[in-house]
Amino acid sequence: MVQRLGGGSVLWFVTVVAMSTSSKPLQSAGHANHMGSLKPSASSLVGDTMSSTNDVPFDWSSDYEMAVVYITSAWTEFGDVRSPDAPLGIIAENGFLNYCVRFKTKLAAWAKSLQDRPDVSETVKKAVSSWYRAIDTLSQDNWNLPAALTLESFRKQFMTAYKHLVLNGAEIYEKSDSEIVKRDVDGFTRDVADTMIGILKGISNLCCRNKSEAFPRNATRNINSP
Repeated sequence: MVQRLGGGSVLWFVTVVAMSTSSKPLQSAGHANHMGSLKPSASSLVGDTMSSTNDVPFDWSSDYEMAVVYITSAWTEFGDVRSPDAPLGIIAENGFLNYCVRFKTKLAAWAKSLQDRPDVSETVKKAVSSWYRAIDTLSQDNWNLPAALTLESFRKQFMTAYKHLVLNGAEIYEKSDSEIVKRDVDGFTRDVADTMIGILKGISNLCCRNKSEAFPRNATRNINSP
């Protein structure tokens, strides 16, 4: 496993992820034919993922999963991920709560938009509504936040959240009886996954900034003190 962010291997990995999650196929110079089938996929280089072993139907899911794994694994650069270091734990907690609230808001709007669509079956409408009710219940339980606010605990939280997202999206996708609705489910699920990736990058940036500012040790320990 690559450990240092400054290595060329990491830059190569990031390039592969960027290529594999790009919505635009590559084209050769001076030729009209697409070369999208030739670009490497991060997940194909790694092997089986949670998405592939669970037969998730979204062709982007494994690559996004690898991006989540990579970004959160790189948090080891900021120190001991199991340490209850107040600033880093709070940064991760705020990021996770931001994701949860935005996901719930997007899901509520999507569920409402489906209700008036005649091309969406009652089975799909009920499944999406049930998904929202489960998320609403989870939000009332404070999103099952971990007792210890550490980067490691929130790394696990985000991985669980990603699994929840794609497996529930996949279930609704399989219940859809038209290609239009399937594309809609795919688009919604990917939009939420994009939101998660953006938030994870934001957490990394804030942790990096916190590290570079080099708080005095005693100030770090007492950041929540009066």
